[in-house]
Amino acid sequence: MVDQSMAIMTIIVMALVVYLTRAGGYLLGLQVRHIGTLRPVLEILPGCAFMAILAPAVRQGSLLDLVALVCVTGIMWTTDNVAVASALGLVVLLFGEEILGLIT
Repeated sequence: MVDQSMAIMTIIVMALVVYLTRAGGYLLGLQVRHIGTLRPVLEILPGCAFMAILAPAVRQGSLLDLVALVCVTGIMWTTDNVAVASALGLVVLLFGEEILGLIT
């Protein structure tokens, strides 16, 4: 089971990797006028980094971890906003037991 501090650290690292990937792609795009074949790779890479960090943790985690993953994935899919998705995942992990405890 993943503890709370590990979940928070995972989300922070994930957000940092995604930010650095996007910023690096932007800076690379400024330097290279005709990206051509690199553009699809640079657009897909943040999502790959995102899933590579979360998937192993969720596989070994609880139902709450799976709920957080579904929420984060849904927000990423609909809004393409890493900050909002990460914040929602953090809220689900921190307060999910209380929320699910009220529902059940």
